[in-house]
Amino acid sequence: MNNLELFKEKQEIPKNHYSLGKVLEIHKFTWPFVTFFYTNLYGNYSYRMTLMNGLFSSYGILWVLKSHTFYDKSFYHNEVHICTLTYSIVNYLSVSIYYLFPYVTAKNKNEISNIETYISIVLYSIGMFLHHCSDAQKYYTLEALNKFKAKDKLITNGLYTLIRHPNYSGEFLIWFSFMIVSGFTDPFSYVPVAWLFVATILVGIPTKEKSLKRYDNYKDWEQNTKKLIPSIY
Repeated sequence: MNNLELFKEKQEIPKNHYSLGKVLEIHKFTWPFVTFFYTNLYGNYSYRMTLMNGLFSSYGILWVLKSHTFYDKSFYHNEVHICTLTYSIVNYLSVSIYYLFPYVTAKNKNEISNIETYISIVLYSIGMFLHHCSDAQKYYTLEALNKFKAKDKLITNGLYTLIRHPNYSGEFLIWFSFMIVSGFTDPFSYVPVAWLFVATILVGIPTKEKSLKRYDNYKDWEQNTKKLIPSIY
């Protein structure tokens, strides 16, 4: 990967405008620095903080790598997500609520238990699998259709036979993992999860499903799958 391509827009956009994808790339790039900053600021070098450093940092790094291989095209190409500098700053600040995870962890002086460590790592691993694999499946399926100039279609195979939004399911599992590591007894640990709930359940999923209804086989797919949790929701 050419280092000069980092944070480069995926298409030509109006001057002084920025895609949501680029804003998210820059934001995720800061995650390793943010968590280590809080570590040193509060002098917390516990196993709990080390675990948060590893999980939080790796998520940010993998997001940046994903954005240069199988990125979500809607974040870069959808006109709704192309914003002026002012709105881009607002978008950046809105997702900065996720910085609460390392902040709360750094202030938590109680050592994490073995069972909390185990559960957080399992949730994070499964979440990353769902989040990245579903995005990769969608990206490369659409790329293949475009390559052979085939008609765009609704993706209902692979992970999408289990649930309609496996990427969101994965993201929730990752956030639950962060919540456990930061300390689930602290109310501030729940704030980022609440924000994710609003961004996905109340906004993201309804918007996406409204768009997907244009496909003829959407109704059958909807009746045979759940949104986030197989057989439940």
